[in-house]
Amino acid sequence: MTNIYETTIIVKPDLANDQMKNLNTSIDQFFSENDVSIGYKEDWGIKNLKSSINKYSKGSFKFMRFNSSTDFPKKLDSFLNFNTDCLRFLITKSFNELEETTPQINKDN
Repeated sequence: MTNIYETTIIVKPDLANDQMKNLNTSIDQFFSENDVSIGYKEDWGIKNLKSSINKYSKGSFKFMRFNSSTDFPKKLDSFLNFNTDCLRFLITKSFNELEETTPQINKDN
């Protein structure tokens, strides 16, 4: 059985472009290794955090929605916990369409 899930990832804001590309590549590779395709991605940019995380007052926000089996979010949780460039993340079951845009994409930083 497959469900639609979405994840929001807060990444360290001071990553260089090549480090950010490596992070995106490793996430994409993890999805492809588990035969999960990403249906929708958004980059929300760098935003202020309400409270600091590991001495960071800002974070670079990434959003993605994907269709997967029910055991994949647990694997993704372990993968993101292991990644030191991710400050925080949240994986939730989604009731939106796979390719539906979010209201956040239209907001300014």
